[in-house]
This record gives sequence, structure tokens and C-alpha cells, in this order.
Amino acid sequence: MSDILKILMVQTSNMNLGDTILADNDYYLLKKALHPKKCDILRYSISSRDVGQLKYVDAVVFAGGILKCTNEKFHIYIPEIINEANRLNIPVFLSAIGVEKFYEDNEGSVALKQALNLPCVKGISVRDDIDTLKRDYLENTQTRTYCVYDPAVWCKDTYKKELKISKNKKELVGIGIARERLFADYGNKQIDRQFQLDLFKGIIDELNRRKIEWKVFTNGDPNDEIFAKEVLEYVGEYKKLDAPLSGVALVRNISEFSSVIAVRMHSNIISYALNIPSVGFIWNQKLRFWGKKIGYEERFIECENISVQNVISAWEDAVEKGCTLKPECKNGVYDALKDFADNFCFIREKERENLSFSKTMLAPALGGIDTRYKNTNSPQAFKYSLKYGYKNFQADIRLTSDNVAVCVNRWHKDTFKLLNHPMANSEKVTSIKLSEFENCKYYNRFDTMTFDTLLKLARNSLNFNKIKLVLSFGRPSKKVFEKLMSKITYALKRNLVSTKNIYLRLESKQDIEYVKANYPKFNIIYHTVDNHISKEETLSTLENALKYCKEQSIKYLYMNHKEYTKEFDKLCKEYGVHYYCSACTMTQTVIESIKNGAYFVPSHYYDVDYITRLTR
Repeated sequence: MSDILKILMVQTSNMNLGDTILADNDYYLLKKALHPKKCDILRYSISSRDVGQLKYVDAVVFAGGILKCTNEKFHIYIPEIINEANRLNIPVFLSAIGVEKFYEDNEGSVALKQALNLPCVKGISVRDDIDTLKRDYLENTQTRTYCVYDPAVWCKDTYKKELKISKNKKELVGIGIARERLFADYGNKQIDRQFQLDLFKGIIDELNRRKIEWKVFTNGDPNDEIFAKEVLEYVGEYKKLDAPLSGVALVRNISEFSSVIAVRMHSNIISYALNIPSVGFIWNQKLRFWGKKIGYEERFIECENISVQNVISAWEDAVEKGCTLKPECKNGVYDALKDFADNFCFIREKERENLSFSKTMLAPALGGIDTRYKNTNSPQAFKYSLKYGYKNFQADIRLTSDNVAVCVNRWHKDTFKLLNHPMANSEKVTSIKLSEFENCKYYNRFDTMTFDTLLKLARNSLNFNKIKLVLSFGRPSKKVFEKLMSKITYALKRNLVSTKNIYLRLESKQDIEYVKANYPKFNIIYHTVDNHISKEETLSTLENALKYCKEQSIKYLYMNHKEYTKEFDKLCKEYGVHYYCSACTMTQTVIESIKNGAYFVPSHYYDVDYITRLTR
């Protein structure tokens, strides 16, 4: 039995870093509560729906989340996890969750209620409406309940190593902007785009009139960033902090301000944690709860009362009176976690795996970042994947309109949408010039790069000799493919990179024949996936592909992991071909594919380090 206590911490992984802040603080508090037990806390993305991970852990803790059945899928995600935990007899704690209205005639509400009353649920702490939890959701009298503050009140402690807060700050007002549709999506349709543009312009004009410095910021969501830039264009001045890439970056941004006016709830909570007076807007009842809870109800403005005059008046009052944390606000959320840690977190008999994940797992599009971002083919993705255990990488290679080999998934509307490029709205999508491509950022965060830059990064890594790089081309025209191969071989020579650990994933027999005739030293992976054939035709189609591989002396075949059978495995051995499976979204699929003998197993979501820690 392992002597490490494993906790699966369920968190909301999205591009609004408010949820990351909540999870970071719960992680810090859970570590503190479990001390001195030897433990490993694994951060699980609630939307991954990868409940097969639970059989490897000792307890489950939800770091936030909301009991709701409306515009998000918590009514699906939460019951799925709790039901599996109950089946495995794993204790569950829900920390600082939000609670919204219960609907008797709604399947989602009923599913949440049924899950919360299962015996595995040992405790629930609530950051807002605990009365609704007790009255409408909870019937199991054995479940411990706690009314707590948001965990983000611990920000100073959680991020103390990274924060440097000046005692003599200059006056600087932070203006936190959220996506244009946020108010309307919560029923406040009168707060439309034009209303917000005029509101923020009016606030900024008043601050300028008073000669008070200001800067716009966001919680990191790309849609927040887009609207923030549109607001600044409307204002005619560009004073903005860069989009934060992590929870600590958001906290560090807010720590620069002497006061804050912000739309997002966690911008206001972080401000409170840092003793920075803030003004917020009640687009959702949770902000009303928060204002009352901290004793600053007047600083949170109801939608029908939002105006430049009322915001400035509330801001003046907040600045004059300052911001002081209630002494008791930090204790509750920690005490509740401590109670669960002491009474229910123990090592149990659980499954384990003894596999070398780094040998086989492959990072598609150079890897996902922090379970939230994928398909970037960016330098940040490559560095992140290296840091977390990958040695095998797949890069998508395409040609710009001025004939430069770059790392990009494909010239497609979806790609241009990630890049926030006008081509996303064009009827005819084509490649773009290198200069245009280099000026883009994925998710408004991550850099684009050339193939040459990728090779330089690989050369500079400590594990360079162990890195295997798969290049995926899609289905370019004959002319484009020949240019790409010329550019690739030139870049390899210039960076002194051998073809030994370079693999070309090719979908066209024409491309394979061209490579074999002109660049015979490359490893070739034959990519043959036809989603239109029947199950009955699959094995014969794969056997034909294996025959072709043997004829062409190709050692690797790409196939969908769902098509794997023992018969196929037997054929691979007969023809002397290794198989490379399609991307796996579930941990169990990764494990099964490795056990089945796959040569490369791609995974967008969970990295080598995570799966090794989970299953060891």
C-alpha cells in the first residue's frame, strides 16, 4: 500500500482566473489542514468528466463550484463525481461552494440533491446561501455543514512568496472589466454594450477630471480582454495591464491598485483580501451576499441603480473609509477543511499502475497548458510540457503565404478564432503572412512561432537527445508539401538536429512516396483514419494499411484508439508495425493504450507528471 495520501481536488478550469484563485487558496488551505500527513493533492478539472481517476485516490475535495442547473453544467459534473465516489466508498467534501435556487421540476436540481445526500458526502461548506442548501437540498442529517467566506480571503497567505505589496502606494484606480454579455446573461438586459461603454467612459472621464491615475484590467478571460480593449478604444486612451496568465499574476495586478471598481466578483474579493477598497456591481445575487457578508453592502450596486454618479459616489465613500478584513473571515473555510482532513482523510486500498508514461505519452500541438488551453503549438506549451514530464511532442506544421514553415494547427476558422484574427469571420480562409501570424496570440496569451524557433527551443533543453518530435502536415497540395519539406530539412541542418528522432505523420501516399524518394532518412508514420467506414470494415482497412506499411518499410501506423482490438494487435506484430493512437481525453484510455502496446499515446488534458503521481 502507498504511504502517500492522495486527494483529488476538483476545480473549475476555465479562462476566468477567479475560479483559479479560489482553487489555489483551497489547495493552500488543504495542504495546511493535512499537515503533517504525507499527501499529494491532484488538481482535477471538473469539466474533464474523467471519473476513472477516482479509483486511484483516497478522498475528493471540491474546490468551489456552484449548485445550479442553468447556464453551466455543474448539475452534470458534480453528481457524476459524487456518484462514482459513493460507488468506491471514497469520502467527499465540498468546500466553499455557491448555492443557487432549487427547482423541484428540474432534472439537474434533482440530480444535485440526490448526489449531495449520498453517504460519501461528509461535509459541505457554503460561501453564500447556506439556508437554501439546508432547506431545499440537504436531507442527510449526518452531513456536516459550514457557513464560510470565500477562500480567496486567504490570498495574502497563499501567494505571500510571490507578492511584494508596497506600503506607500500611489493613487491608482483599477477598473475591472468583464465580457460584454455578462450582465445580460444573468437577466440584466438593460446593461447592454452601449450602456457599459458609456458607463466606463463616464467613470474614466471623471477620474481624468480629478487627475487621478487609472488602469483597466481583467480576470483573464479572452472575452473580457476583447471587451476591455473595445472600451479603451471608445474612451480614446489605452491604459491597461496585460492579461494575467495565472492566479498569482491576477493577484499581483490587483495589488498595484489603491482602489478598485470591478465587474467580476473575485476582483472584489481579492481586493478585500489585500485591504483594497472596491466597488462592485450586482449582476448576480452572489455579489449581494458577498457585500452583506463583509459589511460593505453599500459598495455593491444593484443593476437598476448603476450610473456614473452612483459608482463614483460609492467609490469616494469606499476610499474614504478604507477596507478592513473581519477577524473571523479567514477561520471558517480553513476549520471546515481541517475537520474533514482530521476525520475522513485516510489512506485506503486503491488501484495502482507501474508504467513508464514518459516513454510513450505524447504532447499533441506541443501540449495543453494547465488543463485549459490546447492546440496552441506555442513556445509556452512546449516549455510547459517539458516541465511536466513529456519527451515526445507532436507539432502541426503549415506554410505561411510568404513561404515560412510555422507551428499552427491548420489554417482554419477555429484557429483564427483562437488567434482573435479577422479571418475567423471570413468566408474564404487562407494562410497569412509571417509578420501577421507573429503579431497574433492564442487566447490573447500565448505566442505563435516558426518551426525554426521550435528547433532552437528543443536544442536548448536539457533533455534534447531524448526528445522525439512528430510533425503533422494535414493534406497540403503537392506544391506546398514539397516547399514544406525543403524548409524543414533546411531548418534541421541549420539547427544541427538529426532526423533520427523526427517523425513525419503523413496522410497521403503521394507525400510518402515523395519523402521516401527525396528524404529517405526520416521516420514515417502513415496516418490512415476513415471515420465513414463501418465497424465491420475497420479491421480489413487497417490490415490493408499494415500491408502498405510493410511494402514501403514504414514502421508506424496512426489509428483511432477506439478501433483497437486484439486481432489488430496480432496483425501489428505480424507486419512488424507499431501503432500511434489518436488523442486520448481520459486517463484510463491513456493507460489502456499504453498497456495495449501503443508507440505514442497523445493526451491534451493530463500530463506525464500528473498521471504518474495519480497512479503510482
